[in-house]
Amino acid sequence: MPSEPQPKGTYTLDLKHPALHLSVLPDALFVHRFPRGHAVPSAFLDAGDAFVSVTRTKDEVSVVADKAATEAALGKAEQLGGPWAALKIAGPLEHHMVGVLSQLSQVLKDAKISIFAISTWDTDYVLVTRDTLAGAKAELLEAGWVFDA
Repeated sequence: MPSEPQPKGTYTLDLKHPALHLSVLPDALFVHRFPRGHAVPSAFLDAGDAFVSVTRTKDEVSVVADKAATEAALGKAEQLGGPWAALKIAGPLEHHMVGVLSQLSQVLKDAKISIFAISTWDTDYVLVTRDTLAGAKAELLEAGWVFDA
């Protein structure tokens, strides 16, 4: 991975760089959909160090959370999807890095594996259904991505 941005069209990712290594989060995640304007249940906001991602738009409120937070909020969502497995890109990813999520998702697209992507300031998480995790991991390894234990 270069230390400074390259001219447009010349950027390549070094999949061996530690910031691009992948890991699988240990807990299954679930996606909750609430109607627009719905308050986020406190079970998600009080989840400690558990994985919780909240997205609010004019159309809906979506929450991605682990099983413990999900069980505490059961019955409150309009829709609930999962279980999902989260692939974490180690990061931190510098904001000039172009194509990280695109390159990873292209491998999974070619393998016909659906994804749900979540980005934070430091990194990206790519969710795949638990039943496609082994296939996703195999495809990514074959494409040169590195998984940490």
